[in-house]
Amino acid sequence: MPPFFDRNDYIQWKIKMSTFIQSLDYDLWDMIVFGQQLPKEYISKPRIKYNEKEKEMLKLNAKAKHIIFCALSSNEFDRISSCETAKEIWNKLEDFHEEKNVEGVTSCLMALEEDSSGDESENEVNFTFKELQNAYENLFKEYENICLKNKSLKKNAISMANEIDNLKKENSKYVKEIESLKDKNSFYMNEIDILNVSSKLSNDSLKENEKLKIEIDALKKSFSTFSNSSANVRALNIIKYYYWALKLFSHFLGWARNL
Repeated sequence: MPPFFDRNDYIQWKIKMSTFIQSLDYDLWDMIVFGQQLPKEYISKPRIKYNEKEKEMLKLNAKAKHIIFCALSSNEFDRISSCETAKEIWNKLEDFHEEKNVEGVTSCLMALEEDSSGDESENEVNFTFKELQNAYENLFKEYENICLKNKSLKKNAISMANEIDNLKKENSKYVKEIESLKDKNSFYMNEIDILNVSSKLSNDSLKENEKLKIEIDALKKSFSTFSNSSANVRALNIIKYYYWALKLFSHFLGWARNL
């Protein structure tokens, strides 16, 4: 059960309550001290439309409010019942009760100042030692509470620094991947250039081959014309030699094209 607050000694209750909540769940304490941005119009918004993050924030807020409600008397509950968030409740209690403590301390200090500036023969005191002691204790407890808040802020700062380091590492990883993709792209571009050159050479070889075929056909016709004439035997042999040379050259071009 949370420590009960009956409007007496708020500073002491505040320290006990903060320790109690932190022992349950530090996320609850963060919700109370720092607050979280709840979904807009979260009261009227249909529940089914909330995403998981919004549901988690609403759940933490409701749990923190429930713990504080259970620790308050009826009069204190009436004072903060209209608050929607746990942070609003906590701040409202602080504003009301710590303002009363400050007023009490101020009154004591003013009374002390008036007493010291008055006639030394008049030793009338308007406050008791117990009141001064309580005022001092309240100030000291408030100082401890501020130290506690600073400690929580330092913890959050360290956590944020770690997250920034992780993001830097992720960014470095993505930069390396981008560089790797650039290298692959350059390699593929070179391959495409080589294929384009090969395609051009292949087209040139086809044209040469067609040209040779035409010349071979012409030689065949010439061979047919001179084959029946004994006077042109020598010319025929020369034509045959030229024919076979062209044929070999044609095969060579075909072989080169298939490389």
